[in-house]
Amino acid sequence: MHLQAVTLWLLLLAGSATAFPVTAALHSQRENYRRVFGNSWTAAGQYVCEHHEEWKQEFDVFGVDARLAEAIVFPELVRYSMWQDEIERAAVNGLYVHGGKDAANFSIGRFQMKPSFAEEVEREWNQSPLAQEYGFSFSLGDNAEARRSRLRRMSDDAGQCRYLAIFIRLQQLRHPRLGLLSRQEQVRFLATVYNRSFSASWDAIRKMQDERHYHTDVIKTSSTRLYCYADIAAFAARCRFLRP
Repeated sequence: MHLQAVTLWLLLLAGSATAFPVTAALHSQRENYRRVFGNSWTAAGQYVCEHHEEWKQEFDVFGVDARLAEAIVFPELVRYSMWQDEIERAAVNGLYVHGGKDAANFSIGRFQMKPSFAEEVEREWNQSPLAQEYGFSFSLGDNAEARRSRLRRMSDDAGQCRYLAIFIRLQQLRHPRLGLLSRQEQVRFLATVYNRSFSASWDAIRKMQDERHYHTDVIKTSSTRLYCYADIAAFAARCRFLRP
């Protein structure tokens, strides 16, 4: 990588340190996130509108509601940065392929998916009845070729839509009670799982739904404002461009 890219990558690494969780006493759903995030929100909404039909084709294959899926990842679309993604993609391609997730586990793509997330999805898919139902499984070999294939699958919107659809189906299998929740609560629950922990228990996820970790700063500082990811996703689900 060029010196400038390396410098920016190091800044991103410095800003990725995990902060102590901040829990909201009450849901902040009354906050108008469209106003909070301004042009970034507008651009994300426009991107969803432009790509909804092609994304829907991928979600339909797995019987997943496209609007539900779009809401889950909408906070990632809001803070997506092209230059940041290019740096992280280069780091993952250069380090993850040869050293695995311990060497590089940066989020890449519009939906900001980490290789470790894709690995978890693939592993659980292979162990689920869905693999037999759909007639395919993933190669989970701990080698450069398997990791290179995984990155190819993650490299565009269509591939990330498939991972997202599979993630949702697996969570529906893991948590049958999801179907009893309202649409808004399903969005909040699945958004929390997507953002926080793939394998957490039902009770743990419900407790995490109000935690504030999300931010849009390139580097997180003591003055960085933190938001609740689930609240933003739920607000997005109520917006016109995410309605049927």
